[in-house]
Amino acid sequence: MNKKNWLLLIFACAITLTSFNSCSKDDDGDTTDTGPTEWVRSIVFKNDPRNGAASFTINNNAYVVGGFVRNEGVVNDGSSFNGSTWSDIQDFPGQARQMAVGFAINGKGYIGTGSTGTDDLNDFYSYDPATNAWTEIAPFPGRARYGAVAFTLGNYAYVGLGSTRTDARFSDFYRYDPANNTWTEISVPFRYKKAFAFAFVIGDRAYVGGGYTNSTTLPEDFYSFDGTNWTALNDLNRDDNSFTYDVRKYNASSFVIGNAGYVVSGRSGSSITASVWKYEPSSDSWTDKHQALPADSREKAVGFSLNGKGYITTGLNGSTNFDNTWEFTQVR
Repeated sequence: MNKKNWLLLIFACAITLTSFNSCSKDDDGDTTDTGPTEWVRSIVFKNDPRNGAASFTINNNAYVVGGFVRNEGVVNDGSSFNGSTWSDIQDFPGQARQMAVGFAINGKGYIGTGSTGTDDLNDFYSYDPATNAWTEIAPFPGRARYGAVAFTLGNYAYVGLGSTRTDARFSDFYRYDPANNTWTEISVPFRYKKAFAFAFVIGDRAYVGGGYTNSTTLPEDFYSFDGTNWTALNDLNRDDNSFTYDVRKYNASSFVIGNAGYVVSGRSGSSITASVWKYEPSSDSWTDKHQALPADSREKAVGFSLNGKGYITTGLNGSTNFDNTWEFTQVR
């Protein structure tokens, strides 16, 4: 074989090897909008456009409470959504607030912590949809804060992380027992103090990651929690022989469909993104093959799941608050 033919053979092998490697890795530069439509515009949020609201879900009804409204400030109104209709609920009785947390347990919803804009808060209230009434419960025992995360596992709820107006960040977590109306601090393995993280629950495990810390570099650590033990998972910023991606975000929204968690929009560094990242516990990996949010990328929005569909509503981009609602159906 002459020299020219040898060079052609080597070049062909190189192309084949490159193609094989590109299939074996999830390249975060791949296009995310090459497939069927997954997002459709849903029923518009009933009340004023806002950002930094809190939410919880009970029996396929989502509840959105409080937030920041332009030219008005923090508010304390509440709305419920069943996938087709928004309805008013009793106003939140505590101080109006933004960037609070919400969770639901045993048929009741809970809202607490947050910021008035000038003061950090640690009070908590429960909501009974059967009576449309709020009741104050034991206050959060940690330092008052906003931008925390919350989730429910079994008969307990968990609240942790967050920030203060003096830019203190936290790495602590507390368990709430509604049967006794008590809080207990639990141990955590976190490498960072951070706020504005994301959390979601798949099956009997919670997953916590993302957020912002006092650094120019976003935190990459990601954990699961089974109610007893925390497990460090693959970093959100990953580049190895199997996967390449960077899911580091803060002020993002999340929801769960089936056995997968989704993190939508939010801020990555200095920019607000429209991307949708999907996490699959079976492979402990992320992919971005789903359709990006088609309009109004945002931060500080509310995300939730109803009847096997994901939703994102309200939120902020620059000086614009949103009241539009988008519905996500996984079809890829």
